[in-house]
Amino acid sequence: MSRAARAAALGLALAACDPRITTIGEFDAGLGTYLEAESGALSGGFVIQADSRASAGRYITAAVGMTSEDAPGPARAVYELDARVSGTYLIWGRVHDQDIERNRYFFQVDDGDFVKWRITTGDEWFWDALHQDADYGTPAQFELSAGKHRLTIANSVDGASLDRLYFAPDRNKPEGDSPVCNPPHSVDLDGGCNPSCGSLEGACGGTLCVGLPAIPTYDCPGCCIPDQ
Repeated sequence: MSRAARAAALGLALAACDPRITTIGEFDAGLGTYLEAESGALSGGFVIQADSRASAGRYITAAVGMTSEDAPGPARAVYELDARVSGTYLIWGRVHDQDIERNRYFFQVDDGDFVKWRITTGDEWFWDALHQDADYGTPAQFELSAGKHRLTIANSVDGASLDRLYFAPDRNKPEGDSPVCNPPHSVDLDGGCNPSCGSLEGACGGTLCVGLPAIPTYDCPGCCIPDQ
């Protein structure tokens, strides 16, 4: 299936646990809506934690030991989305995903498949548009009719943290996104921007790196720049 077809096919559906759906939200000046992550219908292991840097001082994360890499984990956060007009929408999440071991979730909208969402942010909170796995430059686009829809977030790995959601027509972006670095291409760690191996057009170990010096990156201890 092509990238465009995959993006068009992304939809929303409820998990079998059928939790109560929240309607708590805050409209912006346009057609977008902000939702606090902790305002969702939480079940299966999502817990609320405190962080002064998070919106309203709170965020959600899955309980430790619930890692589920190949399929959505049991933790669910379910939200009601109100599309005020028909059109193409994006969904953004404000996340804190410290490193490559703690940087992914699954999402689902209405009756679509669950899709893995991956983003590393380092030490900071960061607004990121939902997308498929590591396809960072291609936000998932949702063709929605006017009316009510559902978003379900499921856990994948320990330590991935979600603060807030923003749902809007695709021309709109959430406010307040001024990262120190440029996740995931570079992330803030210990006060400095650390690049990814891919952003340097490097190779992560293997035969291409034999005899070449390792370059410090946040996602690959053996990154090198292959001879051209």
